[in-house]
Amino acid sequence: MKIKEMPEEEVGFQMSPMIDIVFQLIIFFMVVSTFNQLQLEEDIMVPVAFYSKEKEVIPGEMLINVKFDGKYIVNQREYNEETLRGLIFTTVKKNPDLDLHVTIRADKRTPHKYVLKAVKACSEAGVSKVSFVAVQRD
Repeated sequence: MKIKEMPEEEVGFQMSPMIDIVFQLIIFFMVVSTFNQLQLEEDIMVPVAFYSKEKEVIPGEMLINVKFDGKYIVNQREYNEETLRGLIFTTVKKNPDLDLHVTIRADKRTPHKYVLKAVKACSEAGVSKVSFVAVQRD
């Protein structure tokens, strides 16, 4: 009796596991990159500026959301004027080597006095890099 020879399989690289890993990495980086956007308050209407530029993400920056009723939101926690000042002072004191950059994102209905209080708190704490958020009209 003659034994049938098994056909030789072509040796090759399996792409299915590689594609699975790539998709998992894509999903991971999409989730990680949106963490910074979670600090944005939904109910804040950002003012329009005709000459605004796209802002680059700075690691370790502090984003202060100023609501129209004068409340300050940092990392999804609500602060008043005094506690915000304390937060900024504490952050600067704990990290003296860090060149803290503060971004203020105020509602367009916010009275300017609340924004100025946030800027003054930054100035008193020694923060010299303060920027404001606006959207560009299409």
